[in-house]
Amino acid sequence: MLMSRWKIVVPLLIGCLFTFAITGYAASQAAYDEAEQSWAAPALKEWLDLGWLQGYPDGTIKPEMPVTRAEMVSMINRAFELSDTAPFFYQDVQTSDWFYTEIGKAVQAGYIPEGGNGRIRPEQIITREEAALMLATLVQLELPREQDTPFKDNDRIQEASRGAVANLAEKGIVQGYPDDTFRPDEPVTRASAVSMIDRLLKSGIVNRTYSAPGTYGLESAVETVYGDVTIAAPDVTLRDLHIKGDLIIKSGSDGYRLIDVTVDGDTIS
Repeated sequence: MLMSRWKIVVPLLIGCLFTFAITGYAASQAAYDEAEQSWAAPALKEWLDLGWLQGYPDGTIKPEMPVTRAEMVSMINRAFELSDTAPFFYQDVQTSDWFYTEIGKAVQAGYIPEGGNGRIRPEQIITREEAALMLATLVQLELPREQDTPFKDNDRIQEASRGAVANLAEKGIVQGYPDDTFRPDEPVTRASAVSMIDRLLKSGIVNRTYSAPGTYGLESAVETVYGDVTIAAPDVTLRDLHIKGDLIIKSGSDGYRLIDVTVDGDTIS
């Protein structure tokens, strides 16, 4: 079950070339220029605005660079604001690894399946079908193995991933190529990872619940929530949010505060 600020389902951030932003990071003009040339320009520029994506030392973002499994996990955790961790043991993850805490968050959220022999292959390039399975598991979609996908290469998609690909394709979250293939074993690039996660965030599948006292919301920009928001704890402060769905205030949520919060739907208490 997803904890933290997202109910449905980063002390250590990447310290190497593939890094993600902390509050206050300002993307370089080179990053925006490169994003503008990408097929995923709108999503990349929005992620740069929000500080979810940081560039390389030369200021570029390299949208077509392949993503490892650990990097994909870190991107998902950042976008879904996952912070709670769970204990775990994998033979190929050490406490000294930059991704150790990120893996703990994914384990807590329940979207990382253990690989054979207790390995999760964190530094292996992630494939399109593996990314689809992570995302579908994250939001707890039905994953019937017998479900066929709409793609011509359906038979090339592993049975364990087929339900995930089918459901996400139906919702427009993963997309195929012009020849109607999915190419499940091709690597996920930075641009495609951002696009898939971004479409999932904006799909309406995800709703957000704040179940612990505290202040939530970005200080540097207005954040858009594409589902419903539920306040389910006392002394919750929401700031700088644009809620596309409803704002639901549960009983016992005394002392809540809304600062510069816009609600497109209804406020229900």
